[in-house]
Amino acid sequence: MRNPYISFLQAFGILLVVVGHAFPTDGHDNPIYRWIYSFHMPLWVFLSGYLLRYTAPAAAPGACPLAGIRMGGRGGFLHKKVRRLLVPYLLISTLVFLPKVWLSRWAVKPVELSWSAYVEMLLVPSKNVIVYYWFLPTIFILLTGTVLFARLLSEARLGGRIPLWVWPLGALVLSVCNPLAGVAWLNLGGVVKFAFFFVLGIAYCADQQTIDRELYFGAPWTTIGWGFTSIVLVVTGYGAQNMLFSQLTAVCGILFALSLGHVYLRSGFRFLAPLDGTTYAIFLFSWFPQSALRVLLYDRGHLSPWLGVPLSALAGIALPWLLYHGLQYGRRWRAGRVIAGLLGQ
Repeated sequence: MRNPYISFLQAFGILLVVVGHAFPTDGHDNPIYRWIYSFHMPLWVFLSGYLLRYTAPAAAPGACPLAGIRMGGRGGFLHKKVRRLLVPYLLISTLVFLPKVWLSRWAVKPVELSWSAYVEMLLVPSKNVIVYYWFLPTIFILLTGTVLFARLLSEARLGGRIPLWVWPLGALVLSVCNPLAGVAWLNLGGVVKFAFFFVLGIAYCADQQTIDRELYFGAPWTTIGWGFTSIVLVVTGYGAQNMLFSQLTAVCGILFALSLGHVYLRSGFRFLAPLDGTTYAIFLFSWFPQSALRVLLYDRGHLSPWLGVPLSALAGIALPWLLYHGLQYGRRWRAGRVIAGLLGQ
């Protein structure tokens, strides 16, 4: 059964992603844009860590549940994540490469036609033709690396001996001191940076009831407080002073989202329910309508962001939503199942 709390957070997170991508390239100083970008991808990494722990098999007391995940073999964890994350990354990036070369004069980041550029955009995610696809190899490394690390700890009989709070604290220190900062290959610098939020999601899932109770999640004043704090940190610039402040600002945004999720569920709201199950498809395919609209609305139409952002965001949600349901309908046939599988659906 799906977790309605996580379903809300995924829907809220994808709305942030799509709205953030709807801004024009010269609108990145907008306070709303800066606030969204202060925590929207950390929130997605946090949710990935949460779901890894949430879906892990039950373990004996004192044992690490992540160590019980079956890694190899057909249908194993590695096989599933390759199909879910890396196959769409390679396939869609490859399909978009030549069109992006031909349309480079309208692109924010032009692409040259060469084998070296093609290979580089796959191995250096920040140079991918769909730039925000950096998330796919990054989260693949975090997922598989964490499971392998958990298995090593279990074999060394250290899995349950280290207090839970040590892991996010250690990951925070590592992200601030980041020994791989600037390493763009496979976004290894980003892997270290985002590992903190990934581990934080695992820790939250492991002790969610206690954390929710201690932080009063679901109380409207708690939601307002975390939201206000994150906005102030962004608007005043304190949240961007250094890596530590940036990480803690993102945590404030995540705490706002977590508390908002409880308010949403307790109030009986259901207006985000249509997005349930479609968020990954929206992430993968929203680039296409939004990139076209960026040229039409801003470069050619010189439209105000106050009109352009809602139109682009609506298209970035609606068209991938329709595509997702079309792919699900097509799964009735073998060819449809193959296509949906290649696209991570």
